[in-house]
Amino acid sequence: MKKKLSILLFLFVLVLSNAAVSANEATVERVNGQDRFEVAVNVSKKGWSSGSTTVVLVNYKAFADALAASPLGYKLNAPILLTNPDRLNAKTEEEIKRLKASKVIIIGGTSSINQNVETKLSGMNLSIERIGGKDRYEVAYKVSRKLSAAGKVVISNGTAFADALSISPYASKHEYPILLTTKDKLPAYTQKALQEKKPQQTIIVGGTGSVYSTVEKQLVNPLRIGGKDRFEVAVNIAKKFNPSSTKAAISNGNTFADALTGSVLSAKQNMPLLLTQVNAIPSVTKNYIDQSKFTSFTVFGGTGSVSNAVVSQLKNDLPLAGKRIVLDAGHGGTDPGAVNGKFYEKNLNMSFTKLLAGHLKGMGAEIIYTRDPANDKFISLEDRAAFANTKNADLFISIHHDSSVDKSASGQSIHYSSYRPGIETKDVYVKYAGKTYPFVREDTERKLFYYKDGSTTKSMSYQGDIIAYDTISPSSAAKESAELAPIASTAIRYNGIGAGYIKDHNLFVTRWTTMPSILIELGYMSNNSELSILSNSSAQNSRSHSLAKAIENFYR
Repeated sequence: MKKKLSILLFLFVLVLSNAAVSANEATVERVNGQDRFEVAVNVSKKGWSSGSTTVVLVNYKAFADALAASPLGYKLNAPILLTNPDRLNAKTEEEIKRLKASKVIIIGGTSSINQNVETKLSGMNLSIERIGGKDRYEVAYKVSRKLSAAGKVVISNGTAFADALSISPYASKHEYPILLTTKDKLPAYTQKALQEKKPQQTIIVGGTGSVYSTVEKQLVNPLRIGGKDRFEVAVNIAKKFNPSSTKAAISNGNTFADALTGSVLSAKQNMPLLLTQVNAIPSVTKNYIDQSKFTSFTVFGGTGSVSNAVVSQLKNDLPLAGKRIVLDAGHGGTDPGAVNGKFYEKNLNMSFTKLLAGHLKGMGAEIIYTRDPANDKFISLEDRAAFANTKNADLFISIHHDSSVDKSASGQSIHYSSYRPGIETKDVYVKYAGKTYPFVREDTERKLFYYKDGSTTKSMSYQGDIIAYDTISPSSAAKESAELAPIASTAIRYNGIGAGYIKDHNLFVTRWTTMPSILIELGYMSNNSELSILSNSSAQNSRSHSLAKAIENFYR
């Protein structure tokens, strides 16, 4: 009996081990391009390498007309290509020639794709069919008339693209029409389509905020696939309609073009379409991936749409996996920090912190905020440090912006503490007016350092010029802080922001945290020239990404 149990235990462990290897060996293929036109072309080359007699053509900006096109593309085994509204895109033209297509179906009226494009296509000796309409609802209705499958239809909000795209591989595979609605009323053409199709079931995509219950009550045998956001809706669609798939498609959930052109290929390869942010996979999506059987992923779009950090997450190749980082956006609530006109330091701190969090999450780090981004609340320095210390974190970063009465003051700065009273206080000394004195103790409540001056014990406010140091034998947390400070300083350098300095001194959140910690002053809000950079979202993203990469390299 014991032998049998041992064998069973061995087999169980073996299965678990193989599952872990499978997760780590997930392959990722990216279908990308310099722009959305080229992405669509490369999708076409991947899915229709031997050519296609028919091409579906849509306006690269007008998602509304295109939402219903995927099931038609799948039925006709035709790739979806993109064009400018007033001219045939050159990359698309070359792909139509490579495909040796004889027919192009234009989705949308002349306000979406005008006569110039049609004229160009006619000059290429192509047969042209236009499926137009006065609005997106009529276009979807006319597309539905081209589809012969019976039994089900899909209803989605016509003013948002994400839900319709997430369902498109499933709808395409079964040739179910995707019909569009407003959130609170079924348009006349959608009602007409429902009357003609006579479905036995209506699949509603999106929550009640996207398609109201008043609409649902008008539908035959409704089945709603909802979620708190577009990412969860996509996950729930995959769970419901493709639970055993070993392959999945990934696309940016905030833009439509790559997901649209990839939708027919997803249907052909029986892949659910999951959505992601640029720099990090949303937790609901990552949790589903981790629990599923996926061994391969196809990413639609370049690194500007789906970053390499996301690809690393898909591969389980995450440089910061297992690292817990506490991010502290300075000030907040009733404490605005520095103010310059309409700009409040607490808001700039938070916007940079959220960007940094996104980049670090994309590298696998677990992010904990001292100040909840959704709740602008004042938190004391003591509470911030104490909170961080309860989280068993690997790193603490406090984000700030400087200010001065001198409007010309400029530059970034990095602050850390070698003196760590919460860890140890041996070999600590204090420095005042160029002289060093033996350290006695700290009275945090009264904000005093006690020190020996000869045989006399004296005290002085640590908010003044006296600073405690532990450079002889600092704790490992202090040593890591000192090592990270210059690396972080280099990472956040930015043209137009002064070079600044690095300083070891006694800021509360750097000395009372028990993990490696730094406080960053990104520049001077009081300097209008620097403020224009500090408040620029592109500059914030660039500096936060550079800082995240520096942290990644620091821990490699």
